[in-house]
Amino acid sequence: MSLKKQGKYRFHDFEVDLAHRSLQRAGRAIPIRTETFELLAFLVLRPQRVITPEQLMDSVWPDFVVEEEDLNQQIFLLRKALLGSKSGDKLLVTVPGHGYQFVPPVTQVAEPDSNPSVHSPEIPVAPVEDDHAADSNADSDAAVHPEVPANPVRPVDSANPADTDPESEFKSEPEPVRHEAKATPSEPLHVPFEEAVVGDGDSEDIDSEDIDSEDIDSEDFDERPSRRGILAGFLHPGPWHMAFITAVVIAAGFAALFYWRSLHRPMPESLGLVLADFDNTSGNPQFDPSLKTALTIDLQQSPFLKIATSEQIAAQLPQMKAGQSPAPRLTPDLAREACQRLNSQAYLTGAIGSLGNKLLVTVKAFNCSTGASLAASRGIADSPDAAVSVLDKVTVDLRKQLGEPSQSVAGFSKPLFADRAASLEAMKSYSDAQLLHREGKLEESLTLLQHVVEIDPQFALAFVDLAAVYTALGQREPATAAVKRSFELRGSVDEPHRLQIVATNNDLVTGDILASIHNYKDWSDEYPRDPLPLLRLAERESQIGKPALALEPAQRALKLNPGDAGTYAVLARTQLSLGQFGEAANTCQQAIDRHLDGAQIHGILLQMAFMHLDRPSIDAQIAWAKDTPAAPYMLLQQALVDFAQGKVKIAEEAYASAVDAYRKQGQSEAVSRTLSAMPRIESDLGFTQMTYALLSRMSESSESNQTGPSQAGTSQPESNQSLTGGAADISVAWAQAGEASRAQALLKSELDAHPASILWQEDFASQIKAALALSQQKPEDAIDALKPAIAFDMRSFAVPALRGRAYLAANQPALAEAEFHKILDHPGIEPLSHNYPLAQLGLARALAQQGKTAEASAAYQAVLQIWKDADPDLPRLKEAKAEYLKLTGAPAKAKPIAPSRTAFRPAVNRR
Repeated sequence: MSLKKQGKYRFHDFEVDLAHRSLQRAGRAIPIRTETFELLAFLVLRPQRVITPEQLMDSVWPDFVVEEEDLNQQIFLLRKALLGSKSGDKLLVTVPGHGYQFVPPVTQVAEPDSNPSVHSPEIPVAPVEDDHAADSNADSDAAVHPEVPANPVRPVDSANPADTDPESEFKSEPEPVRHEAKATPSEPLHVPFEEAVVGDGDSEDIDSEDIDSEDIDSEDFDERPSRRGILAGFLHPGPWHMAFITAVVIAAGFAALFYWRSLHRPMPESLGLVLADFDNTSGNPQFDPSLKTALTIDLQQSPFLKIATSEQIAAQLPQMKAGQSPAPRLTPDLAREACQRLNSQAYLTGAIGSLGNKLLVTVKAFNCSTGASLAASRGIADSPDAAVSVLDKVTVDLRKQLGEPSQSVAGFSKPLFADRAASLEAMKSYSDAQLLHREGKLEESLTLLQHVVEIDPQFALAFVDLAAVYTALGQREPATAAVKRSFELRGSVDEPHRLQIVATNNDLVTGDILASIHNYKDWSDEYPRDPLPLLRLAERESQIGKPALALEPAQRALKLNPGDAGTYAVLARTQLSLGQFGEAANTCQQAIDRHLDGAQIHGILLQMAFMHLDRPSIDAQIAWAKDTPAAPYMLLQQALVDFAQGKVKIAEEAYASAVDAYRKQGQSEAVSRTLSAMPRIESDLGFTQMTYALLSRMSESSESNQTGPSQAGTSQPESNQSLTGGAADISVAWAQAGEASRAQALLKSELDAHPASILWQEDFASQIKAALALSQQKPEDAIDALKPAIAFDMRSFAVPALRGRAYLAANQPALAEAEFHKILDHPGIEPLSHNYPLAQLGLARALAQQGKTAEASAAYQAVLQIWKDADPDLPRLKEAKAEYLKLTGAPAKAKPIAPSRTAFRPAVNRR
């Protein structure tokens, strides 16, 4: 702003020098930023007038594009600069719906005369007619908040310059929304900290009737035409009128642009937060750790904030000065250290204490690098139960002060106990249950969660956690019931938890994977900085055979959370499926370098080693897992390698060892999933009688009949997607063993159980029907049955393998060749699948049917190379040798293939 007036002005014990652009109080200079001084100068020249935000932005900074958030920051910094005078928190007040008012009377200090004996008088500056306005505002705080004692919390320590530092790097809105200004005695009272200690003035007593239109400043228009003259002039416009109309049109255009920009303003960068434990001096132990849990849930609603998880903090504790205790209290000092180690920006402290017969709840935010105060808010509760509701409102205020846009705060601020009475007892039990769950004490956690839903049958989040505990304990029916109940209550929770509940219902109850994908997309759109929905979206896209669509969300999830081990595995698996072997290896190495490598990462490395026919590397990965919890998983990988190489006998031994190890670890779902896959593998390899015997034994075992959540068609496999079918694999195996009635009965049962599961309705069902048709020598029916599954061809090798067999049986070798190439050209989808050598055999047969003898011979040679160490009685190997002899008239011999990046994919040209 170009100041047209110079000189010195005084209000209270402050003096503003416009010429030297300085602010003093009682002779002491007060540091103030240039932009903030321009705002102060504008207001000092217009004391006691109500000025709109638009007028401030246009007049103070006419040469810059200024948004409301920028103005809010300058208002906040100006109030901080003025803080400390007796009525410093009442100097600049907010007039709701109108703007701001600089309350104190201002006098101009006349320039000193050349005669030093002449006294320089002080000249009042433009006082408004309503002189009682300032007094009424100065007293309004006590009138609106009679319960709040004078200065209940010391806001600023003059000895700590961080408390008054106007250069705070985080924006803070100066005027928290005050929902409780007219609270009745029965309602909990919320007192925004910023209002109490910095002050926006209690402006409820000012209404539009007290605001004279002439108070709205137009600085240079002292001589204004009368309203009648203006209106009359429009009938016969002259140059002045045309200029006025032009100015109005331009102003309207800028107003429209400002409004559009306010709707389309990009979200600021996220703010990482670490939450310290609450300081509880109330004498009520139920607040520990209830309030911290409630605060976490409230803050997680914000798309702007990123809350450090308990797991992330726990991972830092061994390196921190808290290493002497396994579960230390997270003090403010420890929270600050964790904040720095996690590269977060701020840490929060909370406190609750007695205030007479009430409770004072306080939350503060600090810069984790400098320790400077960033924001603070507090509220007063009439009872322990009301403290949770007051904390909801304190959190809303704090989010505004931390710079979150008002639109975001308004759209994502659902109270924890919406539309029902808050219960501290329920909150306490819920918090303790979460802690026990993290410690692996599932039974104790279950008891507490059951208590929560007894106290509050509408506590949807408790039902979500109940489902997780029941699932971990292998109790699927109560887990499903808990998910369904949480889904019924989803309208009572905040937005991120609503999205989580919908996702859980889709994944574990309905199996509607397309709805799940849609939900995760909505979730990631609303919370673009949350890696969880992106990670789940990547998993679901891969599950339906769309790894290309999974790549980008997986990469974004890793960028947002590079400390999550599971995200590296999902990204590496996606890259492997797309044939990006180098990128997959790099992702695995990044996980290893960060000490985030687990069974999944080493499983992927083993699979890539197998594709290179690198036996030493395979052995190294298996050795890595020895005597660790990852041992059963790596044993399963070994079993799949042996099956793919036709070494069925030792594969069965490794398979049994894997099942045994899973059983000892109590992983009943893994036991069930692993057992259900084996019959189909042996059936595909031609062991019909062995398959029948195995299925008969399994039908008598309760373990094998528990196919787990994969029945809904959404469970992500750990090793090989051929293990995901569960009941589908068993049904196909029954069909291939000649037991059509049993396969049909299982098919009907599963389709009835999963009416919304697209994988069951279109993929698994198609496979079972095709297997039944092939067993009855009806290849055309098998081809028709597999049409709905075309969209899932790249989900696993199961569908292309069946369709290729059907085309061969229907004497359509060219189409069969195309199906087998879907497998051979994409080995990364299932690197250890037994269907890979079977596809090579199918390709040889398709080429032979087309009369391409040389190419067919090469394809047969590739099969023999893969199965060079196979069991001699392997049915498919015996068939391959016989067919090769018939084709060439010579006994089959395997030709050595040098290990290379594509060693497991024979170099057979496709025409």
